[in-house]
Amino acid sequence: MIISEGKVKIKVEEGVFYNPRMRFCRDLDVLVWSCLDDRREFLDALAGTGIRGIRAKVECGYENVIFNDRDERAVEVIRENLKLNGIEGEVYNKDANVLMRERRFWHIDLDPFGSPSEFMDSASYSVKRYLSVTATDTSAFCGSATESGLRKYFVYAEMTDVYHEIGLRALIGYVAKELAKYEKGLEVLVCWAKEHYYRVHVRVRKSLRASKDSVKSLGYMLYCPNCLNRDFVNVGECVEKCECGSKFRIYGPIWLGSLKDRGLVERMLEKSNNKFVKAIYEELDIPMAYNLHALSRKLKINPPKVSSVVEGLKEMGFKASRVHYSGVVVKTDAKLKDLISLLNSQNRLG
Repeated sequence: MIISEGKVKIKVEEGVFYNPRMRFCRDLDVLVWSCLDDRREFLDALAGTGIRGIRAKVECGYENVIFNDRDERAVEVIRENLKLNGIEGEVYNKDANVLMRERRFWHIDLDPFGSPSEFMDSASYSVKRYLSVTATDTSAFCGSATESGLRKYFVYAEMTDVYHEIGLRALIGYVAKELAKYEKGLEVLVCWAKEHYYRVHVRVRKSLRASKDSVKSLGYMLYCPNCLNRDFVNVGECVEKCECGSKFRIYGPIWLGSLKDRGLVERMLEKSNNKFVKAIYEELDIPMAYNLHALSRKLKINPPKVSSVVEGLKEMGFKASRVHYSGVVVKTDAKLKDLISLLNSQNRLG
């Protein structure tokens, strides 16, 4: 069967991996990649039909695209799809880890079916400048599968009211730790949480200083299940108890740094007035997020309108925004007590 996606056509065959549910992700990926300054080389490390690499070549203009899949039939389909689109590319039939140990690549795309953990060490060794990573085992990062998170990523998390915020930052923190082993640091270009997956695009820099700077951006979330208070501390810092007297739960390590390159996201918006990208652009670039429905249940009040809370916080002199991954979560630099005061006030008036 031949299908169209973006500006390309590909042959889809039973037994060769192609996920139609990830089309939105691939569309957004293409938008990201088209905004990068240097598109010299792209490795589609777990290529399946080759759809990502083919779109990177046709729609983003990468000079050299390399495809790899350890399934022999997938390799045959990739070659057929290259001919179908009138392009050329290197095609390998290897274990991705072996290929990434044999050769270094400018831009590596890791889009596994499940966990990226078995490929991250080799990718971190191999990558020169850009790394794009998908994780569909979101439960390991967000806290609904705590033991899995510890086993695969050495990240400790439990379910909180802002689990996607923690999950995304846990994934980036994991990538930063893997890169640091090879004296490489990262800058997050853009990332998002949607449906069943997390997607992260980073710029990689090779230097001891860059790796040290990335490690300094790692830290922990302090979370109070009793009153829903939260705070964030760097590695080596800690606050044992919440203001309410309960002990904090400590989750991490997670990435506490920026989640986007504002200039790149601006270029993405110039190319496509995408509502999802606009939400990412307008979202405050801080880890402090609150679930208004969870807080309302704790306070035993009716859930407020998110827009009224955001505007109320701004009127109080705080920064505030919606988030791209949830319709009931806000980010703000306000303290919990200030947010609670606003919620109670709006509830009395409403």
